[in-house]
Amino acid sequence: MTGPSLKIGDYTVTAFSDGVFETSINVTVGVDKQMTQRISGKSLTDPVFLSVNAFLVEGRGVRALVDAGTGDTMGPELGKLPENLVAAGVPLDSITHILLTHIHPDHSNGLIDGAGAAWFPKAEVVVQEDEIKFWNDRDLSQAAHDRQRKNMINARRSLVPYADRTTRIGDGEFLPGIHAMKSPGHTPGHNTWTIEGGGDSLIIWGDTIHMAFMQLQRPEIAFIFDTDPEQAVQSRLRLLDRVAADRTRVAGMHLDFPGFGYVRRGKDRWFIDAE
Repeated sequence: MTGPSLKIGDYTVTAFSDGVFETSINVTVGVDKQMTQRISGKSLTDPVFLSVNAFLVEGRGVRALVDAGTGDTMGPELGKLPENLVAAGVPLDSITHILLTHIHPDHSNGLIDGAGAAWFPKAEVVVQEDEIKFWNDRDLSQAAHDRQRKNMINARRSLVPYADRTTRIGDGEFLPGIHAMKSPGHTPGHNTWTIEGGGDSLIIWGDTIHMAFMQLQRPEIAFIFDTDPEQAVQSRLRLLDRVAADRTRVAGMHLDFPGFGYVRRGKDRWFIDAE
């Protein structure tokens, strides 16, 4: 599925779907489960379906994909990104960069196909230094739990075909009008990408929010996927404050497809509006 495009200066940003991920509200941590059921209207076992989005940034000789989806690792309802790109007339070997928000399986497993070959044979993978150190450089024995260890193994496998074209970055402008900014907590090097030009801007905020129907009401809700839940909450609050005050458009990997919107602060909660 291909979504709408936005024009940001010299760049065009288009939403692409990798599919839909099934989970439940029971993945919250550090909060009262009765509260999460009350504000969501769901039981702990009711299915929750989250969009898995990626964004194509084109212009100035760049064809950069922000995140790569899941590949064939998370079930038949996911892994649709490559075919959706091709269907939209975007050859996979035309992708110049993969700008990762972070290295979790639904964002980076899609770098490779089922045989372990690169889906994007000419792309440079770009990732925060702290992120790749955490997932790729540490010994597997340093994993905090089995899920983290499996993610570390997946990260190593996904990055193998890109070993000679992986760029580690810090904060700042990576390409003209494309800026990286670490927003840690969900993962140590969780990164937002700002696309700007012509007096306009868009922040692709990765996993700043997973379940908008809960976290816009209660931003302190964290998830088992967060490596540092408290830090993730603080990063989320800072970013919500910023984009609401500046009226900056955002794009989220788990906001309902196509994932674009504007953040607005209400009396006692946040909202995301399409316009």
